Amino acid sequence: MKMLIIIAFALAFGVAIIWAADFEPGFVLLQYGSLSLETSLVVFIAVFILLLVAGYITIRSLVLLKQTPKRMAQWKKTQRQKRAGRALTRGLITLEEGRWVEAERILVRHAMNSETPLLHYLAAAKAAQKQEASERRDNYLRLAHETTEGADIAVGVVQAELQIAAGQKEQALATLQHLREVAPKHPYVLQQLQSLYQNMDQWQEVQSVLPDLKKRNVLQRGEVIALGQEASIGQIEGALVKKDWVQMSTIWEQTSSRDRQLEVMVVPYVKGLIEQGEHQQAAALIEHFLRQDWSDKLVYIYGLLPQSDSLSRLANAEKWFKSKKDSPYLLLTLGRLANANQLWTKAEEYLQQSLAIVELGETYQILAEIQLAQNKTEAAAINYKKGLDVVIKQHGQQVI
Repeated sequence: MKMLIIIAFALAFGVAIIWAADFEPGFVLLQYGSLSLETSLVVFIAVFILLLVAGYITIRSLVLLKQTPKRMAQWKKTQRQKRAGRALTRGLITLEEGRWVEAERILVRHAMNSETPLLHYLAAAKAAQKQEASERRDNYLRLAHETTEGADIAVGVVQAELQIAAGQKEQALATLQHLREVAPKHPYVLQQLQSLYQNMDQWQEVQSVLPDLKKRNVLQRGEVIALGQEASIGQIEGALVKKDWVQMSTIWEQTSSRDRQLEVMVVPYVKGLIEQGEHQQAAALIEHFLRQDWSDKLVYIYGLLPQSDSLSRLANAEKWFKSKKDSPYLLLTLGRLANANQLWTKAEEYLQQSLAIVELGETYQILAEIQLAQNKTEAAAINYKKGLDVVIKQHGQQVI
């Protein structure tokens, strides 16, 4: 359209000049020293315009000639970038198809010609990871970092993910901790760090990252509460394994009263109290828990406590029995406590009821001991054998 307008304008201008020449040709005289040139005005204007056009074309041609190498270089660069773009697409498809070696070769070959070398090197790092080539993987991640300014977080996150996938937890932890220093508010870094701490049973560190997870809305309120409970339980259990009673007491005191009523929290804490010899405190804590909730695990532990106050504990257990007559572990505990007070008939009844619900090797053993104490040797022998059979059958299984 633009060219048509120019042609139309040129034709109109030519017609105007021809008309002017026919109407009034005019006169132009050019003189320089003894030289002179005489012509009509119309011819002079036409020649002048032709000279201007020729001059413009000459200058334009020289400029284009001078720019030709640069333009050729730019054209070649554009072609290389187009090939790199196609190679990126082909490399990603190959990567998803599981052809790791071919994908790595395609991606790396065209990376330096691409407008987005970061994507090439990150994908190549994943391909190398699939081939268990950690050195090449790390080299590609380094190149991704060097070729793309401002990609520290993106490269670091991918590096941590690959390290976790390769089982390199310590290296991944170092990477994520560094990222947290660089970007303390980054939600995905916080989430990955929390997940890794949790996977490594580093519950104290999980507790330390929870406030940021909540503040940045990375986790919902319910998830934060559940994770906080899990972290407290993990710390209690860790202190129990290490027999760090000071740490155990500190965690217990810092735990909310609501969480102290959780069975999974109370059980390891009670076990710790028993190992410290704090039997009365352990018994009191179990009794407090069972007044509000029920736990077969805790009532079982209650029966294992030293027998110094077994009569009062038997009275407590019999109160619970009014509403929990179908608990084999309560019946086992009642049998233990009755036996401790030499109430053998009652103990035998409780143990028989427990066995009617579920057969446990130790229930048979206690029953046999009671029968042996009453000189019921034949019945005791039978129950010892039954108990042994049950133990062999349940070998490797957790009873409670």
